[in-house]
Amino acid sequence: VGSAGKVYAFEPDEFNYAYLISNLELHRAENVVPVRYALDGSSGSVLFQVDGTMCAGIREYLVYSGEGETKTLPTLSLADACDKLGQVPIYIKMDIEGAELAVICEAKEFLKKNPIHFAIETYHRVCGEYTYKALERFFPTIGYEVESSASFGQMFTWARPK
Repeated sequence: VGSAGKVYAFEPDEFNYAYLISNLELHRAENVVPVRYALDGSSGSVLFQVDGTMCAGIREYLVYSGEGETKTLPTLSLADACDKLGQVPIYIKMDIEGAELAVICEAKEFLKKNPIHFAIETYHRVCGEYTYKALERFFPTIGYEVESSASFGQMFTWARPK
């Protein structure tokens, strides 16, 4: 993003948030704004498994270990997050453990009016299907080009407005 750009880093897990803050201080990353909310399909609150590992995430979407502590944490929809922060990003990199499908699908009208480029980790399973499959069907319905690939060791989906 360069020295004039800004990065908003959403991290609701308290352990990962502490690591984020430490890394920002260590690297003097003054253009990164940490945001202690989970992104979801709607704003409000959710049960979130917090443990600072890959098992952290919104309980509704997790398909692995349920052994971590669960807390109620605040959520923002994509549109509400942009409103709260006062701007719409041009690019979003997302890895939110299965919640990506809800975030993107619930932002349908917002994304039609506010074109954003996406790189999304989509190896998560929701309702028995990998999220990349559902996003490959969804993005074209709102005028986006979409492509998924596992060539980097994880399944990623890239989407951009046409």
